[in-house]
Amino acid sequence: MPDTITTTQSFLDIYDITNDLLLMKDGTTSLIMVVDAMNFGLLAETEQDAIMYAYAGLLNSLNYPIQIVINSRTKDVTTYLKLLEQQETETASPVMQDRIRQYREFVGNLIHDRNVLDKKFYVVIPATPLELGMLLPSSVLPGKKSPGIETMERSVIIEKAVNLLEPKRDHLSAQFARIGLFSRQLTTQEIIQLFYIKYNPEAAEGQHIAESSSYSAPLVRARIQGEHMDTPTPINPTPAAMPEPVAQPVSPLPPTPSMPPEPLVVSPQPPVTPIPAVAATPDESATQADLNATVQAMGQAPITPIPPGGMPAPDILATPPAAAAPAQLPEI
Repeated sequence: MPDTITTTQSFLDIYDITNDLLLMKDGTTSLIMVVDAMNFGLLAETEQDAIMYAYAGLLNSLNYPIQIVINSRTKDVTTYLKLLEQQETETASPVMQDRIRQYREFVGNLIHDRNVLDKKFYVVIPATPLELGMLLPSSVLPGKKSPGIETMERSVIIEKAVNLLEPKRDHLSAQFARIGLFSRQLTTQEIIQLFYIKYNPEAAEGQHIAESSSYSAPLVRARIQGEHMDTPTPINPTPAAMPEPVAQPVSPLPPTPSMPPEPLVVSPQPPVTPIPAVAATPDESATQADLNATVQAMGQAPITPIPPGGMPAPDILATPPAAAAPAQLPEI
C-alpha cells in the first residue's frame, strides 16, 4: 500500500485567503463583512419599531443569498496588558508604577475568572461557481465532476468575484447605515485570524497571524527523527560566558627622527641715521653756540640770532644785492 501524506489542509474546505476574499475548494468565493451591534432593549418603543421596519426593508431588498454568523469567544486582552506593562516600565514615579501594576493584575484576573466574552456579528456574501463561470455544460451530466479551482487561473477568479461582490457589499452597507449600524469588509489578515481562532480556540490567545503571502510554504509539516522530534534551535540562544581578555604588552613606538631647523634668511636693511633730539621749546638759558652746534650736526647752515626787538623791517629803497657771477665752464 503506497504511503500517503495526510495534512490538516486536506480536511479543510478553504483553498486560499487572498485579496480580502475567501476561496473555497469547490470554487465558491466569499466576502465577509463585520457589523456593529446595538442594545435593542434600551431603545424606546417607537425606536424599536423603526429599527424593525428598517431591518424588514433590508431583507426585502435582497435578491441574493447572505449568511449571518454570530461568533462568541473569550475576550483577548493580551495587547492591552502589554500596553499597560510598557506604561508601567516607562513611568518614573514609583507610586504610579504601583497603581498601574495593580490595575494590570486586576484586569488580567477579571478576564480569566469571569470568562468575559467578546461577541462579533459577521455577514457573508458568497459568489457561486455558476456565477463565476466555472461550471461546464458537461458537468451537469451524471458521473461528471465539475473542474476544481486548481485548474483555473486564480487572478481570473478574483477579478470576476470582485466585480460580483463589491456592488452587493455597497448595497448592504447602505442598508445597515439606515438602521444605524456601521459595517466594513474584513481584510485578508483579519479573515485568517478569524479562522485560526475558530480552529485553535485554546492556542489562539495572544497570537498574531500574518498574511498568507508572507509564509514560505503553503503547508506546515513536522519532521520526526527516530522516536523523538527534532529540537528546534532557539532564535536567541543564551550566549556562553566569554573569557576575560588577557592584556598584551604594548611595544613602544620607534622615535621619530628630528629634522634640523632651517636657517632663517633675513634681508639686510639700510642703516638708519639717528636724528638727535631737539627740544621743542628751548630754554632762554640755551646759548647761541649750542644751537649752532646742533644745526651744524644736522648739516644745515648756522642760524642768525634774532634780536630782542624782532626782525627789522625790510628797506624797500635799499639797493638789491648784486647777482652772483655765473660759474665759468672749463674749456674742453
